[in-house]
Amino acid sequence: MVLQLHAWGPAFGLPSIDAECIAAIAYLAQTASPADYQLIQSSPSAVPTQHLPALHDTSTSTWTSGFSSITTYLLAHPPPSHPGAPQTQSQPPTTPTPTTTTTPTSTANATAYTAFLTLHASPLLSLTLYVSSANYATTTRPAYSAVLPLPLPWTEPPAVRAAHARRAAPLGLSALDTDAVRAREKGERERAVAEGWVTVPEGVGKGKVGGGGGGGGVGAALSPEQKMRIRLEGVAGEVLDVLGEVEWGGQEVGVRCLAFGYLALMLVPEVPRPWLREVMEGRYPELCEFVRGFRGEVFPKGRALPWVEEEQGASAVAVGMRFVRGVLGEVPLVGERWSQWWTARKRREVLASKGVKPEPSGDLLMFLGVGLGLTAMGAGVFFYRGLPPFGAAVQVWKKPVVSFSSFGAAGAMFSGALYGID
Repeated sequence: MVLQLHAWGPAFGLPSIDAECIAAIAYLAQTASPADYQLIQSSPSAVPTQHLPALHDTSTSTWTSGFSSITTYLLAHPPPSHPGAPQTQSQPPTTPTPTTTTTPTSTANATAYTAFLTLHASPLLSLTLYVSSANYATTTRPAYSAVLPLPLPWTEPPAVRAAHARRAAPLGLSALDTDAVRAREKGERERAVAEGWVTVPEGVGKGKVGGGGGGGGVGAALSPEQKMRIRLEGVAGEVLDVLGEVEWGGQEVGVRCLAFGYLALMLVPEVPRPWLREVMEGRYPELCEFVRGFRGEVFPKGRALPWVEEEQGASAVAVGMRFVRGVLGEVPLVGERWSQWWTARKRREVLASKGVKPEPSGDLLMFLGVGLGLTAMGAGVFFYRGLPPFGAAVQVWKKPVVSFSSFGAAGAMFSGALYGID
């Protein structure tokens, strides 16, 4: 049996750019022999599950995605080198496996820590690598460009960033995304001009603390991370306080790998706004030590991971189709619906491979819905253009009409004489 783990490629000196992918790679590195599995650098658009990490069991043509689902599958179907699998004399020596004892308490703790990492550590990671415009533009986006074939870097990283932005939205720190702030302010100015409002030119009227005639003073010179440093440290502390109290060396291998995946991406990447790394190094040295120790033990320098070339989805035609699907997903109104349909279609294929009868496809309803939506949108545009203008602008400035009557009696007399009025 050969297992194929499809994962985002390496970045920042780590096995992957994604926390769950790092965790899945680390789990296999500790529980399976390199002869039992292969690592395939991929992206969600290349696998039927449309989600990474994705494990493909070639012996049963079964696909499983998500770190928790993958570890559950491997526990039920262990590779030959795993201690839980049947052993034969002809089998190669097994890979050393962590010696943690599984008990009901440890299993319950692992479930709780997994949920906490997914719900709380993940948004924190989204803030530093994706929402922060400086970190994303300088570090994260180039890393995706290095692991994706052209032209996918134009479509897939923005989609990943948008997903991380939605994940971090409840934290209320979207101002770190200065790209979105500028786009929103530009849209508001353009809308105000179109509606007849008097707008103040950009940069005028901003405070100039510290004097000087130039640009914005001390406040304008501070980065969003510096302006919100207290809030950022508070958000980080709420998560890291909990993780710092855990003795990760004694936890089950699965949750230990997942903790390493998240914490390593908080600590290791070299970013221009390293506020999260500074918080970890300054207040949580035990977490930093855990990351460094785990990395040195599981991924020592000089150890080669079993990466192989992607067999399917790597041709120019397949990559082109993935790019087209990404472009279609960005079409206003229709794109989101189309992406949902495509993901559901692939999910049905995965269920069919497991022998599960999929739900009705709804393909006809999807195409009818898209067609009706486009028709309604076109009819609405023509109908709107045919309507007479309604309502008045809130503020309308008109040039005053100067007439002779505004000069009193003399002006009225002169105006009457001019127009022949007796």
